[in-house]
Amino acid sequence: MPTLLLCIAALAVGCGGPPEDRSPDLQLLATDVHVAVARHTLVLPFVALDHAAGGMSFSLNRKADARHAAQRSTALLQETRDHGRPLALDLVSVTVHSYGASDFDSHRGRLCPRLSRKWARSVCDDSLGVIRRALPPGRFKLIDLARLRLDDPRGPGNCLRDRKHTALPSVPGRGVIVCPALVFGGDEDEFHTAVVRIDGDLGAMWTVWRNGQNGESAEAMAAREGNAIALFVETALGEREDYPKLERGMCPLMRPGI
Repeated sequence: MPTLLLCIAALAVGCGGPPEDRSPDLQLLATDVHVAVARHTLVLPFVALDHAAGGMSFSLNRKADARHAAQRSTALLQETRDHGRPLALDLVSVTVHSYGASDFDSHRGRLCPRLSRKWARSVCDDSLGVIRRALPPGRFKLIDLARLRLDDPRGPGNCLRDRKHTALPSVPGRGVIVCPALVFGGDEDEFHTAVVRIDGDLGAMWTVWRNGQNGESAEAMAAREGNAIALFVETALGEREDYPKLERGMCPLMRPGI
């Protein structure tokens, strides 16, 4: 199965022309996509898919780049529009932030109402909302744990080589540290890869660090954020959203000191 890699930043930013010329791009970003990881169907807006890895262009032909990115995005949308036939993937990288805060801030007011789910509209409008303050501040990866190999140096675990890793968690809902993470510029024991089992073989992976906010340890951060991710996937990304349950559950999971 493939890993989802997107190149849509060119669509979000655009080049030239009045703002109304780019309005169809906002509809694309707000469109729901349907994917399946570890046989679990997930529904999320296109803008929530992490596109940082492929969004920057160094070509002199930016118009052609934007056209090709649009074609790839259109093709992906065709594969993921049908809720009855979600696109099967091993890994999906997700970002939860104030969508458009940097690249298309002037259009955020028009993007937010187009998002179909209340959680997405909530984080789009409020950078300090309870959901953002409970989830990891960066991206996290939803992953098929049955296919995850932490000892693969090219795999998504990003574990330091020649360092032992612990077993993947067997109990759902509580995040655990599985290995020291390779992070450029970080000390050897500063950053760690955390994993949480959500349901069956569906899990999540992300990075935690020592000396977090108000002295939160890496282990405590992994446990808290793993709980928040599991709740988020259950209540926000399933075929039906349960926003009241999501909001109630996130309140005690916010970062310390907030």
